Amino acid sequence: MCSMPLFSLFNRRAAAGATVSVSFSGDGIGLARVLRSEGVSPVLEVCDFEPVADESERAVALKALTRRHGLADAPCASVLDAGAYNLLLVEAPEVPPEELRAAMRWRIKDLIDFHVDDAVVDVFDVPGGKGGAAARMMYVVAANAHLLRQRIDLLEQAGLRLSVIDIPELALRNLAALLPEDVAGMALVYLTPETGLILLTHQATIYLARRFPSGLGLLQDQAMPDHRTAGEGWPSGVREVLDALVVEVQRSVDYYDAHFAQASVRHLVLAPMAVQIPGMTDYLARQLGLSPRILDLKGVIDSRDPIEPALQARCMPAIGEALRVEEKAL
Repeated sequence: MCSMPLFSLFNRRAAAGATVSVSFSGDGIGLARVLRSEGVSPVLEVCDFEPVADESERAVALKALTRRHGLADAPCASVLDAGAYNLLLVEAPEVPPEELRAAMRWRIKDLIDFHVDDAVVDVFDVPGGKGGAAARMMYVVAANAHLLRQRIDLLEQAGLRLSVIDIPELALRNLAALLPEDVAGMALVYLTPETGLILLTHQATIYLARRFPSGLGLLQDQAMPDHRTAGEGWPSGVREVLDALVVEVQRSVDYYDAHFAQASVRHLVLAPMAVQIPGMTDYLARQLGLSPRILDLKGVIDSRDPIEPALQARCMPAIGEALRVEEKAL
C-alpha cells in the first residue's frame, strides 16, 4: 500500500525523534506529540485539545496550543477533518506509476463537488481481491487546493512548520498497526459526535474504509446509568445508535469476506469515545458474533500523564498521525 505523505507537494522531511501532529474537528483542535525509539513502545509526550465553537476561532485556539506546549517552529503533521476531502474507491487505470495520479484526476472529475482543476489528488492501494482476475482498485483522496492552502496558512501562522497533510483513515491505520488484533485482521471503529469511520485492516494495510453518520452527538447530554448490563436503563436513542452501528459493521465485514482472500474478521476494536455507553461491548458481541473491546491507549502507548477516554477520543486522529512511519511511496 502507498502510505506516502498525502499531498506530497507540501512535504518536507520531518526531523527524527518526536513527531507533532494537529487534527481538526467540528468542535476543536487536537494536538499530540509522540516520541518513537527503536525497540521500545512509543511515548505520548503531549496530548491536548482546545475547544472551538466556530471555525473562525481556529487560529486563536491553535496559537494557544502551540504556546502552551512550546512548539514554536516545530515541524508538524496535520490531519484533515472529515468534510475537507473526498475519499473514493476507484478502478485503477493501466498506466505507469508516474502517470497514476494524473490519470486518477480525470477519472474522478465527475465524482467530486468542485472543479477537478482545483483538486489536489493522492492515491493509495487496496490489496487485490479474490481470484486475481478482478480489476485493481485504489483509494483516491481529493481535496480542494484552496481549502488546503487555508490549512497550511493556519498552521504556519501559529508558528508550526508543516511537513505533511494526511487523512484520518491513514492516521488511524497507524494506530491499528500496533494492535494485536491487526495481525489476523480486524475492524476498527472511530466515532465522533457527527460521523463514524470503519477501517478493515490486516497487518497495517487498509482493505476497506467507510464513513457513516454516527448519531453519537444525540447522546452527549444524556446521563448514562452506572452499570454494565447491556440495554438495562439505556436512555432514549442509545439502542438506535448501536443498531445502526451493527448494520454498518456487518455490511463492512460482509464486503471484506466477499472480496478478499483472507480469513474472516473476528475482532472489533472501538476507539475511545467521549460518550461512555455501559454494556456496549456485550451488546455488539451478541449482535455481530465478533469479539469487541474498547481501546485504551495506555495498553499501546506509554504516556507521561494519565489520559482520560474523552481526551483520547478527541485527540485520536492526531495521536495516530504522530505514530506515522516514513515509507517508500509508489
